[in-house]
Amino acid sequence: MWENLKKVKSELETELDSILKYWSNNTVDKQNGGFIGQIDFNDHIIANSEKGSVLNARILWTFSASYQTTKNENHKKLAERAFEFLSEHFYDKQFGGLFWSINADKTPKDTKNQIYALAFAIYGLSEYYAISKNEKALEIAINLYSKIQDYSYDPVNKGYLVAFTSDWKPIEDLRFCAKDANEKKTMNTHLHIIE
Repeated sequence: MWENLKKVKSELETELDSILKYWSNNTVDKQNGGFIGQIDFNDHIIANSEKGSVLNARILWTFSASYQTTKNENHKKLAERAFEFLSEHFYDKQFGGLFWSINADKTPKDTKNQIYALAFAIYGLSEYYAISKNEKALEIAINLYSKIQDYSYDPVNKGYLVAFTSDWKPIEDLRFCAKDANEKKTMNTHLHIIE
């Protein structure tokens, strides 16, 4: 049994290394900063494409969490790059939320506060704080959590509303994209808030 476990562990480590090498080698945006916004199925970079907060928050979480296991300094550097980009370009310093997306030139594109994105940012910031002890990461994570509790939580009917304008006002189009249902509360958002 122990031999089987060792074999599975080795296979998982190899797979993790392969996945992280792909992201390390192919997604760093040397031209615009942060990480590439879009790559097609043939690994062609879509130049100057928008960048999404969820992807960047997931990259922050991934390299922060992987560093705790691998102790690979490159993973820590990529986590730091992701944190700097998220905190400088996605975090809305005026209203304390998170832009859904930004243009390649780092200007805000879709400025709505999608609670789903705030949840992913909290995961990433928390993992990054665990490896860096960077107080700014902790401060932003706590602020995003507070904004969710202050604006998204429904004290009457319970649960969480899914989206707001950048200044935390109700918004008509609550969807991530056109194919989603335009609902005030969704299982998808609740799943990630609970997580």
